[in-house]
Amino acid sequence: MAEISSLLTLQGQLALLTLIGFFLARKGIINAQGRKCLTDLLINVILPANIIQSFLVEFSWDVLKSSASILVISLALQIGCVVLCALGYNWLPFARRSVYQYGTVCSNGAFLGSALVDGIWGSSGLLLSSIYLIPQRVAMWSVGVSYFLQDEKPASKEEMRADRRAVLRKTFTHPCILAVLVGMVLMASQLPLPGFLGRTVKSLSNCNMGVSMILIGAIIGSSRMGKLWDKDCFLYCLIRLGLIPAAVLLGCRLCGAESLVTGVSVVLAAMPMGGVTAVLAEKYGGDSAFASKCVAVSTVLSLITTPLWCMVV
Repeated sequence: MAEISSLLTLQGQLALLTLIGFFLARKGIINAQGRKCLTDLLINVILPANIIQSFLVEFSWDVLKSSASILVISLALQIGCVVLCALGYNWLPFARRSVYQYGTVCSNGAFLGSALVDGIWGSSGLLLSSIYLIPQRVAMWSVGVSYFLQDEKPASKEEMRADRRAVLRKTFTHPCILAVLVGMVLMASQLPLPGFLGRTVKSLSNCNMGVSMILIGAIIGSSRMGKLWDKDCFLYCLIRLGLIPAAVLLGCRLCGAESLVTGVSVVLAAMPMGGVTAVLAEKYGGDSAFASKCVAVSTVLSLITTPLWCMVV
């Protein structure tokens, strides 16, 4: 009962922070420029600090084994999602199909997932979530972006090579990827950070949950959703919040993954559509209104489904 009570308390905290962001967006206090600033702050400063902080643990073979296990699970999930995107959504028009595809491959694991895992499992869970999110971060800037470009005219070989180089550069210079590399070096070497630097990293890391949830609430508050009922939107939510985490849970049970690895994997797999989906849909001419609706509805529904998955694992 104590664990369930703590989970519900955490979920209430996340919901309240989300409502604060929603209110600030509705009042115009957080506008489009404000959301961009918060997103840049999170991606470039707070999340990298959060990732580095998660690696400041005592190195052991058990940690290495768990990290390898969750990396394999995440890779298998990304491959499965890519196959699903290639075969399962052809009945949708392109503008909505691209949103479905990107939202299947890339969830909101970085903002909402990291905050939730940190609140439930602490630094040990946060370390595993940082490893888990590596394949997703690679996919979101490579195969993910390609889903919005499938309807365009074929580019020349020179343009294709330039695009591949740009994607590779964007992926491997991403602040969160670099933070994982720095964190792995610190964990393997067991070198302590200087006092002032360690305190700074920890202070920034502690901002992750508050800023992430306020930003998510602001995204929902500013979404152009139109009428709420949309069967395509709710079907996506069923896939994203139900079928995908169920498949991950089944795979973890069949493979005999340890409980912490299973828990972190399932919770991160159960995350809603990431807000960047709507941004890319707007940029590349996809159905941005539909994407915004999917972000908002899946995020709201995840406040119900995520505690259920947490209790299952």
